[in-house]
Amino acid sequence: MASRSFKRLIVCCDGSWMNALGKQGESSPPSNVWRICRLFRNVCENGCNQIVYYHAGVGSSGSRLDSVTGGDFGVGLDADIRELYSFICMNYVDGDDIILIGFSRGAFTARAVADMIASLGLLSHNGLDHFYEIFTDYQLMGSKSRDPQKYLFKGLQPYGDEKGTAKILWEEERKRQYRHALNQMAYTRDTFQDGVTKIKIKAVAVWDTALALDEPRAAFRPALWERVHDNETNLKQVWFPGSHANVGGGYYDQQIANITLAWMCDQLMSVAVEFDMNIMKKVFLAGLQWSAAHPFPWVPSATKGQPLPWANSDIFPSSTFSTCSRDEEHDDVAVESTTDVASLWATARPWGLGQTRAPTSLLQKAMGQVTRRPGHCMRIEEDTNEPTHEPLMNTGEAIHSSVRVRLVCGGLSMDDEETWTCKPLRLSEDSNQVWELERVGTADLKESLSLTAGAFNQDSATASALPHTQATWQWSCPQAVARADNADAMQVNTSSGILPEEPLTGICERTLLALTAGQQDVWKYAEDSKGATS
Repeated sequence: MASRSFKRLIVCCDGSWMNALGKQGESSPPSNVWRICRLFRNVCENGCNQIVYYHAGVGSSGSRLDSVTGGDFGVGLDADIRELYSFICMNYVDGDDIILIGFSRGAFTARAVADMIASLGLLSHNGLDHFYEIFTDYQLMGSKSRDPQKYLFKGLQPYGDEKGTAKILWEEERKRQYRHALNQMAYTRDTFQDGVTKIKIKAVAVWDTALALDEPRAAFRPALWERVHDNETNLKQVWFPGSHANVGGGYYDQQIANITLAWMCDQLMSVAVEFDMNIMKKVFLAGLQWSAAHPFPWVPSATKGQPLPWANSDIFPSSTFSTCSRDEEHDDVAVESTTDVASLWATARPWGLGQTRAPTSLLQKAMGQVTRRPGHCMRIEEDTNEPTHEPLMNTGEAIHSSVRVRLVCGGLSMDDEETWTCKPLRLSEDSNQVWELERVGTADLKESLSLTAGAFNQDSATASALPHTQATWQWSCPQAVARADNADAMQVNTSSGILPEEPLTGICERTLLALTAGQQDVWKYAEDSKGATS
């Protein structure tokens, strides 16, 4: 009997109000979830079929009621989680890969599905007959007040007033007990048929672990993961410039979203996911063409007169001021028709300098505003949804290199209001500097480029044109400043208070950089600039 070729199940969960297949998809820019759906190869080089399931976001049905209840308040998320989890249960075969992708509330959905698989395994046909009861038990697994006799399995460890890490471990133990009971009843499976090989999720790739530095809304508090006890997950949570939708996509100016899209594709390539390079290049080129036609996109707070230059005088082409003005409409989809990159660079914003946008929802603004603090995030109290004084541990946080490039090149803040200072990293609430940028060495990328180029079927000419070395950087938090601002925060990543810069090693990111570096080459400028270490 011929051996079975495995498949890759790729479940993609879009954000609130996002529906690329609905009427909205014809009139609004897509998120990165839909854009990445278009990039997957149907069949990989090794014959693996990549099965892509796109799921529209809550609040996207087209009705005004759903827009408010689903989009603003998340009504319908439970049903989405159940639907996607059951899809995987019914289609998974031993040896398949499971990839979960999401943005915004779709990121929450993807993470919830991942946790269900880790907590419950994959329900069998018998288990699916009891799905709603099991799902309810799962939702209330961490409840301190629910009677243990109300669960399908009656022998769960009762709550013993555990707090903090101890409560996390108590809930994890309950999940283990519950999954074991489901196994005994033949309601689930968490291993292959050999009874030994564990069913694992290959990747959870969400524009939520791709984090927005400048997002001000308190209601959009970043939900960072942390590795606990013996967890061996390769956890990466990387900060990028811009707001929530800049990082996840959804504005006409997709320059920042292209950076996060390329980064995500590189992360997925590391677990053997394959993309269509030709389509990816077209997506990146389209972003450059739009930017060339709209060097000063419309913003709600636009004022009359000349807009600010989007970079310092070394980078910004002065001729742009005399030939371009601020867009008067927010939905102008016109693009430059030329595919000549050098011509597009004459007016397009280069890599890392794309426009970032401030959120406009009055309802969400009314819920409060905060400044995000990389490396200083605290655990959330489950009952009150408020931050505690316990720092998150082992978060795997890093700062993307586009942050450094935007700072050094004098990029603009949200809605092009002023020069960007990166307040979340650079200033504490009392205006003391928090994180300092340091150059710490040089990395040789020849081997990495060779491996990724081969995996991506990258043509050798393009691969050889990319730089084979790059500086390595980090952000450090001086001990004295840390103690004055928040002593506990120093425990978050390492005892030395270091946030590494995410290296630009993947072929997708480096291809985007080669296409959008600009006339001055912003990457080289930032690498060589003495101001980068101040």
